[in-house]
Amino acid sequence: MEQHSLVMPNTKKHLAELLLESSLHGPADRFRSRTGFSPDIEAAQAILFSSKYDRQAKIRSYRSWLESNQPCVFGRVAAKNKNVFICLLEQNEIVQMKNGDRDVMDTIQDHRQVWKRLALDGIASSFVILLVSSQLVRREPDSALKEICRKVLELYMQVEIADDTFHTQREYVFLRRLDNTFLKFSTLPNIFCAQGDRRWWHDHRTPGGLMITSNALGHFMYARSTKPALEVSDFTWALENAMRTISNAQRQPSGAKTKFAHCPATFLVKREASDPSPLKPTSQFADFSPNHYEGYFNTDHLIPSAFFQKERDPKDLKRYRDLSLQYIYDPVADPKGHTELMAGIPVTWYDVKRDMDRLPDFVDPERTSKLDRSTRGRLAGWLEDRILQRC
Repeated sequence: MEQHSLVMPNTKKHLAELLLESSLHGPADRFRSRTGFSPDIEAAQAILFSSKYDRQAKIRSYRSWLESNQPCVFGRVAAKNKNVFICLLEQNEIVQMKNGDRDVMDTIQDHRQVWKRLALDGIASSFVILLVSSQLVRREPDSALKEICRKVLELYMQVEIADDTFHTQREYVFLRRLDNTFLKFSTLPNIFCAQGDRRWWHDHRTPGGLMITSNALGHFMYARSTKPALEVSDFTWALENAMRTISNAQRQPSGAKTKFAHCPATFLVKREASDPSPLKPTSQFADFSPNHYEGYFNTDHLIPSAFFQKERDPKDLKRYRDLSLQYIYDPVADPKGHTELMAGIPVTWYDVKRDMDRLPDFVDPERTSKLDRSTRGRLAGWLEDRILQRC
């Protein structure tokens, strides 16, 4: 996302208005009132919704949930190693912000640039925006929830976003290499909602309310490596774990009396015998296609409209039959995707610096090198002060 002026999305209602309307007038989720949340969601929300815990305690709790309960293999590893940077916003803070969406957007952009600063030194490859609301989690997954998700995404991406589309404007993070050169990597934002728990889209659930995650897989791979460039074996490892993530998709929500037609929501497909595969014959995924997988929502769509309907398992969902895996390992079949998402694009210091123009001087990337724990603590305090000033 190489856009440096803060452009307000062209939508009428502010996020605070949308949240209040949902809290006061939105239909209750009848399924949730009968079934309740999964135990892991309930446990995390006991902390996220409590006034006894400060923001950092809630962030630690949420990171622990990510480590144990999300299907994404890379996300679990990143959470375990504290490579996920979390922007946690509570509904009461958003409602109290004096300048409405302008303040919410500035808060998200503050966190976004801190993430980029951490990413520059290989400390964080994933960015999470978590909107916490005890009222929102018990509302139906309807068009009102979709508009709240859209609003948060637009305040982050700073562009208008339509249903069931991916955006050509990318979000990038940077990595400083050992030889003091720089690479930039594209990320893939995704939406998760509490309403997904125990529905067919269980794999895109989250405790707390709604979450947007932006993961830079290529950055994650490079940050774990001391090699000057990634090798074929690294991309093959990434492919195998991406396939493992898809294979981890929920087979059947707990408490369901009949088998869901649309679970798992994404799934691997058998490989044709004539199709080449970079995986070893001994791999547990050797018999599955390394080129594509299928699903009942498109994992590249920023706003999957299929999520936002109250039924646990709707009768008819579109089946996406060509969701690509080739960008991970094949620079010939998908040169642009492989370069942007995995191999990285060489950039200049100017490209890096202009994407971090709102950071405090004590983490200016021109004046500081590695960020120690004390400096990261100062950054957390700076972010907290910025939120308090806006409320």
